[in-house]
Amino acid sequence: MDNVTKNRLKLIFIASMFAVPVLTAWLLFNNPQWLDGGSTKNYGELIVPAIPSELSDYFVGSEDEIKELKGRWVLVHIDTDGECSELCEQSVHIVQQLHVLLNKDAKRLKRVYLDKSEHQDNVFLSQAPELFVLRWSDQHLAKLQANVKNINDGDMLLLDPLGNIMMKYSQDADPYGIQKDLKLLFKASQIG
Repeated sequence: MDNVTKNRLKLIFIASMFAVPVLTAWLLFNNPQWLDGGSTKNYGELIVPAIPSELSDYFVGSEDEIKELKGRWVLVHIDTDGECSELCEQSVHIVQQLHVLLNKDAKRLKRVYLDKSEHQDNVFLSQAPELFVLRWSDQHLAKLQANVKNINDGDMLLLDPLGNIMMKYSQDADPYGIQKDLKLLFKASQIG
């Protein structure tokens, strides 16, 4: 091998040392499934794309209640059968504890219970602190089910301050997982 060929090979080697990491990064960015643990950090089921909505589309409430919920993160607890059973009460209590766990960020989150019952108020729900208990009907439920698939009794939906439905949690969701999701969202969001 002559000197010119050796110098060209050295140049190609040095150029490839810089090109290979850039190409690798580009390939992994475009194909995240190739990485182990390439799943997302969120605990709840992310709704992609987020569903734009108005809070008043899903419940019957006063203007004051709607005004107080606008511009805040809202965790909506869904009651599809009109009965708040013991499991429902436990879920509401866990979400209340989650509100306490949020500490200084608790004021950024509002909790709403959509009650479908036709009869008197549930004593447990009416005594829950900082919980909005709002009525809704079959028409509201049908509208929600048209937008969000697989809604079950006791599921919880997270709405961002702009009113977009963005995450869904099951009734038996881990409050620490929800807390981690909310902390990440609050850190990334400057609104609400």
